[in-house]
Amino acid sequence: MEPNASNAGSVSADQSVLLSRMALNDNKAGMEGLDRDKINKIILETSKGSRFYENELKKEQQVNQRIEKILQQKAKLTEQQIQNAQIEVEKLSAELERGRNLSRVIVHVDMDAFYAAVEMRDCPELKDKPMAVGSMSMLSTSNYYARRYGVRAAMPGFIAKKLCPNLVIVPLNFAKYRAVSEQVREVFADYDPHFLPMSLDEAYLDITDHLEQRQHWPESMRTYPINEGNSEGGATEAETDTLSPVLFEDSPTASPTFPVPGGKGEVFGTSPEEAVREMRFRIEQKTSLTASAGIAPNMMLAKVCSDKNKPNGQYRIPPERQAVMDFIQDLPVRKVSGIGKVTEKMLAALGIVSCAQLAQQMAMLSLLFSDTSWHHFIQISLGLGSTHIERDSERKSMSTERTFAEMSDAEEQYSLCRDLCQDLAKDLQKEGLKGKTVTLKLKNVKFEVKTKAFTLQCAVCTEEEIFTAAKDLLKAEIDNVSPQPLRLRLMGVRVSSFVSADDKQPQQKSIVGFLKMGSDTKHHSVSMDEPCSTTEPHTSGFMRPANAESLQTCGESSSKTNTASRANESTHMDTQSSTKTNMEQCFTCPVCFKEIKTTDLTAFNQHIDECLKGSSALNDNRTSTDIDQDLDVQGKYLHIPDPMEQLDQPGLTPFLKCSKDSKDESRSLPPNEPHVLLKDSGSNALPQNSTHSDEVGIKTVNAEKVSTLTCPVCNQAQDTDDLTLFNHHVDMCLNQEVLLELRESVPPVSLGKARGDNFKRPQHL
Repeated sequence: MEPNASNAGSVSADQSVLLSRMALNDNKAGMEGLDRDKINKIILETSKGSRFYENELKKEQQVNQRIEKILQQKAKLTEQQIQNAQIEVEKLSAELERGRNLSRVIVHVDMDAFYAAVEMRDCPELKDKPMAVGSMSMLSTSNYYARRYGVRAAMPGFIAKKLCPNLVIVPLNFAKYRAVSEQVREVFADYDPHFLPMSLDEAYLDITDHLEQRQHWPESMRTYPINEGNSEGGATEAETDTLSPVLFEDSPTASPTFPVPGGKGEVFGTSPEEAVREMRFRIEQKTSLTASAGIAPNMMLAKVCSDKNKPNGQYRIPPERQAVMDFIQDLPVRKVSGIGKVTEKMLAALGIVSCAQLAQQMAMLSLLFSDTSWHHFIQISLGLGSTHIERDSERKSMSTERTFAEMSDAEEQYSLCRDLCQDLAKDLQKEGLKGKTVTLKLKNVKFEVKTKAFTLQCAVCTEEEIFTAAKDLLKAEIDNVSPQPLRLRLMGVRVSSFVSADDKQPQQKSIVGFLKMGSDTKHHSVSMDEPCSTTEPHTSGFMRPANAESLQTCGESSSKTNTASRANESTHMDTQSSTKTNMEQCFTCPVCFKEIKTTDLTAFNQHIDECLKGSSALNDNRTSTDIDQDLDVQGKYLHIPDPMEQLDQPGLTPFLKCSKDSKDESRSLPPNEPHVLLKDSGSNALPQNSTHSDEVGIKTVNAEKVSTLTCPVCNQAQDTDDLTLFNHHVDMCLNQEVLLELRESVPPVSLGKARGDNFKRPQHL
C-alpha cells in the first residue's frame, strides 16, 4: 500500500529549517514522482525529539550560518572585482579546453540494488515484497518496491518502518556479497585487466584498448550462449522479472539483441555500446543480477551516465565536445559526484541549481569559494573529468568501524575495541602492510565524533600491537568523562603512516653492522655477476675504527672500477667477463691491518685465519712456503703494500704488545725475509717488511716468548695467549662501547683521554 500522510500539525520555523536537511533525497533511481511532502512530514514527525533530530538541527544551523556569511560577502562584491575574476575564469577555461581529451572510452558499471538483489536472488519470496538490507539503526540499500515508499540507503531503519510498515529488513551478509562481487570482477577483468573497483558493487573501466582489439575479432569471439531461463534477451518478459531486480513496468529495457539462429547464443557487435551490453549480459548470465552502465569520455560523465537509465540499462555520451556540453546544460548539480546536500543548498542560496547556471556564475563563485572548490565547479561546467584511471595508488590508511545501539559498559567497549583490532589486523596482514599511527574514532549518543591518534616508534600490524595503542586511547576517553559512563554508538580503529620498503629496515645498527660499516656501503654497487658480490669478507674479532676509512677508500676505488667496466659492457662483453674475473679489490685485515688486494675472498679469509693463529703458528707444521701456496690460489696473489711506510701514522692503536726481548729478536730477523714484527705499546703500528713482491710469507715470533695482548678498546693488558678468549673480551668491550654511544647524544670530551690518545671512536653508527 502507498504511504499515508500523517496528521501533522503546523510546522514550526525550526522544523521548516530542519526539513530541508532531513528531506527525502529522491536522486536515487526508482524514487522519481513520489509525494515528497507526505514523506517529509513522516520523516520529521518520526525523528522529532530524538538525538538524531537534535544533531541534524545543529548541523543545519551551522550550514545556515555559512550561507549567511557567503551572502554577506556577495553583497560586498564590486563590479570591478567580478570583471577581474571573469578574466581569470576565462583564462582557466581556455587552458582546460586545450587539455580536453575525448579519445578514451571510460565505463562506470553499477550493480542494481546490489545487496538487496543478492538477497532476493537467494530468497525468491522477497521479490514481491518491499525489503531493505541493514538494521533498525541504518539501512545499506533497498529494493525498488521499497523505494516507492521513500525508503532508501543511509536511512535509519526505524524511519523506514514508519514510511513502509510492511518493510522486511534483512541483516547484512558481507561474506556472501564479497563472493558475488568476485564473480562480477572476473567479467570486468576480461575488458580491462586493470579496472578500478570503487566498492563491492561498482567499478571504473577503460575499454579503449579492448575496443581496438575487438575490431579484429571474428563473430565467434563475440558470441555467448544463452542459459535456459536465465537470459536478458532470450527469455520472456515474465521470466526476466523473476531473475532480476527490474520491478517496474516502465523500466528502460536493454539494447536490442541479435539472437543466433536456433536460440542457442547471442552475437554482440564491435561498438562501445555493444561491448558494454555484452559485459552486462555476461554478468547477468553468471550471477542472475543486473547492472547499469555509463559510457563517456571521462570518469565524471561516466558516473552520471550510469544512473541515467537505471535499472538494467546503459547510456553513452558520444566523444564530441558539443555532445558533452549539451548533456551538461540541464544536468542538476546534485547529480554530479562530489556535490552533496550541503553544497547543493549553498549553491541554491546563490540561485544555482543546474550546471548551466554554474557556468554563468563562475566569476562570482571564484570570489566566494576556495580555489579548490571553484576549480572543481568550472571543470563540472565544462564537462571535464579524469581520463586516466588511477590504479594501484599508494594506500594511505586502513580502518574498520561499527555502528551499534547505545553502549556504556567499559568492558563491552574494550571487548568491541579488541574485535575491531582483530579484524583490522587480518586486513593489514593480508595486504602486507604495517603502520605507525593508530587512530580511534568514537561517536557518542549525541552524534559528536571524536578521533584520537597515537604514533608509535615502530610499525605495527598484529592484533595485540594495535589493541595496546587503541586501548590506551579508549581508556583516556573513558577517564575523561568519569565518573559518568562513556556512552557510544560508533567505534572505529584506523592504522595509517604505512612504512615503505626502506623504512622496514632496522634503524639502529647492530654490532655486526658496526663492524662491517666500512665494507657493506662501499661494495654494494658491485655487479651481481662478480664473484665478490655475493660473499662478504669474513671478519673475526673486531674491525678497527682507525682503519675503517682506509677500507672505505678501497671500496670506493673498487666501486668506481666496476662502474667503468659496466659502461663498456655493450661493446666488450667477452673482455668484460675476463676483466671482472681478475679484478682486484682492496681489503684491510682486521688483525694485522694490512691492506690486501685480491680477487679471491677465500685467500683473504685464509690470511685472517693465519693472523689469528699468530702466537701458535710454530706449533702448526705449516711453513712459509705452505702459506704462500694458500695465498696463491689459481695464480691470484695477494698484494700487501709495505706497511713500514705507515709506522709513523698517528691514530693507530697496537693490537699486540710484546716483551722487550721479543722485540729485539724480531729486529734480528734477516732483513730480506718477509715477516711480521710485534711492536711494543709505545709504537703506533705493527711494523711489517717485505722485499719480495711475488711472494708473501709470514714468520712469527717464537712461541716460547710469552706475549701480552692489549685490548684496543679499554687499553688494558690481558693476561692470556688464547686468542679466542681475547677476541671474546674485545667483543664485550665493543658492545659496551656501542651501547654507551647510543645512549649519549654528545660523547664526553674526556673519554678519549681516559682511554688513550690513540683510540678513536667509530665515526658511523
